[in-house]
Amino acid sequence: MKQPLTSLWIINVIKAVASQLIVLHHFISYGPLARTLKSHATELFDWLYHDGRMAVQAFLVVGGFLAARSLSPHPGSLAFEPSGRVVFRLAWHRYVRLVSPYVVALLLAIVFAACARFLMQDPDTPAAPSFKQILCHLFLIHDIVGLDALSAGVWYIAIDLQLFCLLLLMLWLSQRLAIAFRLKADSLALLLLISLSASSLFWFNRYDSMDMWAIYFVGAYALGVLVQWSCESNPKQPWLLLLLLIYALALAVEWRTRLVVSLVIGSLLWLGHRSNLHPMLGLGHRKVIDWLSRISYSVFLVHYPVVLLIGTIIALHWPENVTMAAMGYLMAWLATLGLAHLLYSRVETKVGFKPDFLPIHRSIG
Repeated sequence: MKQPLTSLWIINVIKAVASQLIVLHHFISYGPLARTLKSHATELFDWLYHDGRMAVQAFLVVGGFLAARSLSPHPGSLAFEPSGRVVFRLAWHRYVRLVSPYVVALLLAIVFAACARFLMQDPDTPAAPSFKQILCHLFLIHDIVGLDALSAGVWYIAIDLQLFCLLLLMLWLSQRLAIAFRLKADSLALLLLISLSASSLFWFNRYDSMDMWAIYFVGAYALGVLVQWSCESNPKQPWLLLLLLIYALALAVEWRTRLVVSLVIGSLLWLGHRSNLHPMLGLGHRKVIDWLSRISYSVFLVHYPVVLLIGTIIALHWPENVTMAAMGYLMAWLATLGLAHLLYSRVETKVGFKPDFLPIHRSIG
């Protein structure tokens, strides 16, 4: 029997911690505040830039877990009628859920960037967008056609949609092939997923030029899918162990820290799914973690334009002032949480959006 999602406390913990790492990672990566403070906390800034960016793996694994949970709780057992029309409708629904809050945040980013450009010139402030740029952002193809992003992390929204649609098509195809050739749909689904994962881990994931396509990230996403299937399948399937073996061989071919992080997150997710234990936290702490998890997608969407504008104002009035720069970070963080809460309550919840991933910017793939 499928465990209630509310009992999977580890998902909220992972998302709450990883989302804050992403905010800090972006805060120290861009803008005048980062340049003012970096020389005073070099080691911390270097760690957040190089290692904090690995938090993307958390959302890849969790995203795969939750996508499998909603589309096919067991391998080969779709939660919908496998017709082409239904597949298209599910893909469209995913797009609407992702883009509805994203459009609001994109407008905010354009307005805040215009204000920042008016106040002062800074290399990290996006230029005024063209109509083509806005259109490509709405269709989530700006990265594919080589256009500059209007906000940090927009590329990952496209990756999430690609990964979801890839899993959806794979499940649909396994069902159709099973019907046509009288095969087992679960075995076909698992075989397709393992094949895609192996091709990604041994080949595509080794080339950064591929990080605009879902195939680059399939290994981590599939790990989340197989954690869900492994915990729900009865009898237990050995496919998760097979993927772990593929991971080990892929790391032997070329060491990638991001793959190790994926394995750690996958292990935490598996343990949290299999255990009824809860973290040793008080009620107040659990409420804060749950809240940070709920607004995590909105936090991602709004934090960059917020720190951009606040950083510009601080740098304009108190240039090179370390104390004011630190205060600027604090103000930007608090403003991000407040604005994210508004976006979540006024937009995300209105379109039935339940955040199950958090994107971040391109350089951290």
